[in-house]
Amino acid sequence: MRVTVVGLGYIGLPTSVILASAGMNVYGYDVREEHLNNIRQGRTGITEKGFSEKLKEVLDKGLLTVGNTLDGGSDVYLIVVSTSLDKEKNEMDIRALTEASYDVGRVIKRGDLVIVESTVCVGTTEGIIKPILEKTSGLSCRKDFYLAFCPERVLPGDLIRELISNDRIIGGVDRTSSELAKGFYEKFVQGKIYLTDARTAEMAKLIENTYRAVNIALANELALIAEHTGVDVHEAIRLANTHPRVHVHNPGPGVGGYCLTKDPWFLIQNFKGSRIIRDAMRINAEMPDHVIAITERGLKRLGKMLSTSRVCVLGLAYKGNISDPRESPGYEIYLRLKMMGADAVIHDPLVNEYMGYSPVKDVYEAVKGCDAVILATEHDCYLTLDWERIKKLMNPDPLVIDTKNMIRQPPGFYVKKLGAG
Repeated sequence: MRVTVVGLGYIGLPTSVILASAGMNVYGYDVREEHLNNIRQGRTGITEKGFSEKLKEVLDKGLLTVGNTLDGGSDVYLIVVSTSLDKEKNEMDIRALTEASYDVGRVIKRGDLVIVESTVCVGTTEGIIKPILEKTSGLSCRKDFYLAFCPERVLPGDLIRELISNDRIIGGVDRTSSELAKGFYEKFVQGKIYLTDARTAEMAKLIENTYRAVNIALANELALIAEHTGVDVHEAIRLANTHPRVHVHNPGPGVGGYCLTKDPWFLIQNFKGSRIIRDAMRINAEMPDHVIAITERGLKRLGKMLSTSRVCVLGLAYKGNISDPRESPGYEIYLRLKMMGADAVIHDPLVNEYMGYSPVKDVYEAVKGCDAVILATEHDCYLTLDWERIKKLMNPDPLVIDTKNMIRQPPGFYVKKLGAG
């Protein structure tokens, strides 16, 4: 079986490697020539455990080849391009997806199967992708070729294992498309496979990430209430979660990552009556500003001004122990600090670069001469910091803002915890 994967990004490239490792003949298509050259040389920027070794193996064996032209000849086409958010409209930007659909439409033949893995708004597979494929190919969907939606459901940091072990939801435009897609995924997926229609599968994917985003927003609002009422929200949530039917997430400085910041907007794009989801997204988006307000009040209490202070943000990755900085709350906090005149710096041991900024790698170098430290990401390395050494490196009356409930009160510091009244 020959498979073409369209889009060699954070999901598309590892998927290509997994398919090739399962013995399929895989062609990876991407329009970025520099990115393709980096892949051929093993420089991908993906730090998932075991990925680099698997990539080298399938490239060396010729099971995976990559290029920037589509010549057809495959039996299955996976569309795995990224679908970004138009932040001005809070709507899905479909340009990359439509371009990929036109590219695939030009080369598909009778009997081929097209599978969409990109996260999309409800109705996109049938309402946008299917017409493009039919118009470009001159073929009829359901009669000449087959089409299904099957979203990825992986966790950054454990991506390689989860691509194989996680359950899959497949929504075909008809029963035959669903069954053909199921047969394809059964060749490498060890989890259960659930069949439904395309629209339901699209919505199920969006529900998964919306559930998490809304739960985090609840935790964040609970943190604000706890600060107002003099309660430690983390202790309150811990006790509430002892109830067998309660599972509240932990609060934090905001929501990051590529999925939770856009998928809820995709879900409600065509439903203007949404209230809970819109409010949840607003609460999460405002948390970096709240962290800045806490920092400003803490510095003022110590007789300092934010605009004349040096502040170190610990953590550029959007979550702990991964190297992915996309939509990072830590970076948003850094930008706000700079806008307010502070001398800001970021430390992160795992992230090399983001938006043209390279974080400091040595934490003790980063905190030198600082008036405040904001702990924004729950990297394990922050659990073992030498606070006595940090105190000596920082300015007198040092402030620590702990947004992740990671540290105990170090001696000689003024500590403010997010969600602690």
